Amino acid sequence: MWAQNFARSQVNYNQPMKDLAAAAPISLNPFADGVFGETTGTPDDYNQLQQPDQGGTVTEGHEGDAVTEAAIFSRLHQQNEESISGEKVPGSKSDGDLTVVLRGPNGFGTTVSKSFARSTDNGAAIVGVDTVNISIASYRVVESKKYGKYAQFLVIYREGSIRDTVGVWKRYRDFEELSNKVTQAHDGCAAVIASVSPLAMTEEPETEHLPNAITSWRLLKKRKRWYRCLDAGYLSLKVFLLERFLHDILFESSSPKLLRDFVLGPESRGPSM
Repeated sequence: MWAQNFARSQVNYNQPMKDLAAAAPISLNPFADGVFGETTGTPDDYNQLQQPDQGGTVTEGHEGDAVTEAAIFSRLHQQNEESISGEKVPGSKSDGDLTVVLRGPNGFGTTVSKSFARSTDNGAAIVGVDTVNISIASYRVVESKKYGKYAQFLVIYREGSIRDTVGVWKRYRDFEELSNKVTQAHDGCAAVIASVSPLAMTEEPETEHLPNAITSWRLLKKRKRWYRCLDAGYLSLKVFLLERFLHDILFESSSPKLLRDFVLGPESRGPSM
């Protein structure tokens, strides 16, 4: 499918087609079966590692999650040594000033977008369309005198024009609170459906059903390490999985309100009409 998309594209990439459609040395899919949870011993795309031997030839083998992740992390963070700094940045009122210990990019990150119809306050008429973009650009490890070291993730959000783009540093606990909202809405919807008689005339609950977002969060939880792991390689994978979680929320939502409240706060409103 990837190769077919390039073949049908009218974009001038200034690269040979064989290079554009070439397979990567390893699969970049961290959601493949067998990656999350216990391994079954069956090789899958994610665990198939192609690695050159001493003679320069490529050999294939099932090396396990640790070796595969190490290969990905080495590709992503060859520049990590240059990302270590003692820069001072302002924090929240409770944190005070923060010292940046480490920075790193979201090497596999992408910006996705979805358009939503914009209606009047009473919902009587549609007056336009707003496009929402969201991504996680990077991560950093900071240190505060009160809370010690912890990781932050830079969420980039845009609703409307490019002038409305904002970037907010979020901690893992912020994503966890968002996941609770998604999961509670799912559980509440399932409970209502289970209790409704097929012959009863009832009003449908106004809840968002986001099964893919729930699955993405569960996959992330299975890769979560104990306590507060600040290893650069681990954070490289974590920032990618957190972004996938936000992407699924955007794709499945019928309104940008959930993501808007996450980034800007519940007091925020959409772009002015």
